[in-house]
Amino acid sequence: MKKPVIALTACLLVLGVAAGASAQTRPSGDATTTNRTDDSQRPAWSPEAGTVESGKLVGTKVQTADGKEIGRIEQLIVNQKDAKVTHAVLSKGGVLGVGSTRLVVKWSDIKLQRDPDNEDRWLAVVDQAKLDAAPRFEARKDRDSVPAASPSTTPAPKTNTPAKRY
Repeated sequence: MKKPVIALTACLLVLGVAAGASAQTRPSGDATTTNRTDDSQRPAWSPEAGTVESGKLVGTKVQTADGKEIGRIEQLIVNQKDAKVTHAVLSKGGVLGVGSTRLVVKWSDIKLQRDPDNEDRWLAVVDQAKLDAAPRFEARKDRDSVPAASPSTTPAPKTNTPAKRY
């Protein structure tokens, strides 16, 4: 009984400190302040017709052209060089994500359409032959790649030369 009360108290304390820190403002006479636009004064922007927000794609139902439900879009793979979506990872089978198989399909092989059961949602349609040929997705392990300092920087090539011992 004591541990949940301590945990709850700690959470409330952290939230109170965070709220107090966000409420602090700089003095108006500070030379480092700049004229900032009030968010309500910012111009509004909405996606153009014919575009789809990525948040509406992840979780989208996937089915074959004949209407057989396959699974859902689990994630999108974006090429770092040109920032375009190249592949989608689909979860197939399983119950609530447990025991499902994750397949990778080229983004160009997926056709998006409005879900006839719910006009506010999308439906991804993939040919059964593409699903049959799709490889299993295996997440890249962090140790397999060396992070670059920036997108335009490439890591040094690996050499097979053994390290010298002195």
